[in-house]
Parts: sequence; C-alpha cells; structure tokens
Amino acid sequence: MSEIGAGSGDEVILDAPGFIRVYKSGRIERFLPVDFAPPSTDAATGVASKDVAILPEAAVSARIYLPAPPSSGSYSGKLPVLVFFHGGGFCLGSAFDAAVHGNANRLAAAASAIVVSVEYRLAPEHPVPALYGDAWAALQWVAAHAAGQGPEPWLTAHADLARVHVGGESAGANIAHHAAMRAGAEELGHCVKLSSLVLIHPYFLGGDSSETDEMDLALLRELVRLWPVVCPGTSGCDDDPLINPMAEGAPNLASLGCRRVLVCVGGKDPMRCRGRLYCEKLKGSGWCGEVEDWEADGQGHGFHLSCPMSAEAEAQVRVIAEFLSYV
Repeated sequence: MSEIGAGSGDEVILDAPGFIRVYKSGRIERFLPVDFAPPSTDAATGVASKDVAILPEAAVSARIYLPAPPSSGSYSGKLPVLVFFHGGGFCLGSAFDAAVHGNANRLAAAASAIVVSVEYRLAPEHPVPALYGDAWAALQWVAAHAAGQGPEPWLTAHADLARVHVGGESAGANIAHHAAMRAGAEELGHCVKLSSLVLIHPYFLGGDSSETDEMDLALLRELVRLWPVVCPGTSGCDDDPLINPMAEGAPNLASLGCRRVLVCVGGKDPMRCRGRLYCEKLKGSGWCGEVEDWEADGQGHGFHLSCPMSAEAEAQVRVIAEFLSYV
C-alpha cells in the first residue's frame, strides 16, 4: 500500500476497497502497488527499452520501446510510433508497472513500432484535466523529432513521424481520445499529424446500463463515485464530455484529429456498451475516417494485463498490430 499525506481521524470522502481511499485532508492510500519493472532488453521479444524525461518540471516521463532489428541487423525503413497511455482510473497505475511494461514489449514487437509509454501525473493530487495536458505535451515532444531533430536518438534515427498513432487502455484510452480530439483543433507542430487512435477497453461512463449484470453494476457505481474525486467540479457522468464523449452537448466527434480508429472491448467488460456506442456515434458524426471494432468474447476489463499469454490477449495484440501496419 502506498500512502500520501499524514494525519489520523480524517473523514473518508471515497473508499474503493482494494483500490484507493481518499480523505478530506488530502491524504491518499493506494492499495494497488506498482510492480516496478526496470527498462531492459526483453528476452522474449528482443525489444529494448529506456526511460526519458518529457516535462521534468512536472515529473512527466516516458518509457520508449524499440523493436529488435531483423536478422540482417538493420531496419528496412523507418518505424511507426505509438504514443500510449496506461490505465488505472486516472488515479492508479504506472507506465513502469511490470504488466504494462510487458504489454508494451509485445505491442512493439508485433507491430514493429516504437512505443512511447507515458508516465503522466495521477489524480487526485493532479486533478483531471491535468493528465490531458501531460498527454498533449508527450505528443508534442514526439513531434519535435521531425526532420531528424529532437533530443531522443531512437526517435531521430528510427521514427517515421508520418505514422504517429495514439492509444491507451481503460483510463488511458479516455486520455488518448481527448488527445486525438485536441489534435483535430490544434497543430502538434513540425507538420506532424496523427494517423490513428487505438482505444483498448475505453473508460467512458454515463448513459444506459440495461445490459449490465449485477456484479458489473456494483463496479460501475464505484466508478461513478470515483469520477468527481479525480475530476472536481464535474457536472456528472451523464453529461460531462470528459468521461462521456457521447453526451448531448459534447464536442462533435467529427472533429477527431486522425484518419482511423480501432476500438477493442471485452465481452464481459462492464464498459463494453460505452465502447460500442462510441463506434456508433463516431460513424454517425460525419467524421471522414475509418472505424474498426474488435471484441474478445467472454473477457473482462483489462484481461490482457492479468492474463497476457491467453489466446484472447495474443489475438488482441495481433489485431492492434495489423491495424497499426496499415499505410
């Protein structure tokens, strides 16, 4: 358990058993410790990784993954880049966690892509929307490597910045969506554009829950209680476009700043209906792009992290790799 703040006798304003407890004084207890994995060369895939600073003054950093070159010893061309955000309900998790690290290794190897896995600031110490700003800063940092410029040699030497993708899992998928929306309204700089968006088990709330079973409803109720703690001042899950981009009055999805979108859901994910609705709303928005969706039958939220070697997790990695390989 990790604990931030001090004091005793505090009033508890949120208690999500097994996850996080937040006190009125600002004290925070996290019950899902990060299983830190150091950067390395992965024995199974040959993918190399290292840590880099993005915004040192804000403690925003990233772990970069470079696929192993072919047996010839050199790459045949430049590699696409996937800027990726981990999950954790906006308040838990890390890019340096062993499960997230392993998944990034597998994605980099399967897609032959450079993965930039971002360590953004967590709520409630840094309330939403601070992490959306961190995500945008990470994309701008990648874009700054265009034309062989920028501080990171793996990007200057090997990155194809005409193929920059953004993605994430769970809350990270929410972050990726908002980054892509911002890319539709603002320039990343250096003539870099987003190619595609990958949403894995996206963390969107609000709307109808009629297809949700009793156990799922209990989890959704906890997530609804968590949202105003990580995003103070929210108008609520039904009409806040930060957590419900399909809400009435939300920014039009037609302005999404990429050409292609992939949405992956689990058949037993309590938020699966939100992922499906996102696809429907995007298709009907007037957005001039291509939407793909994929469902892992019978699988729950984040199954690829808890069971990474399962047939369904391996299939999900293949689907994402094929999607990213599209030119």
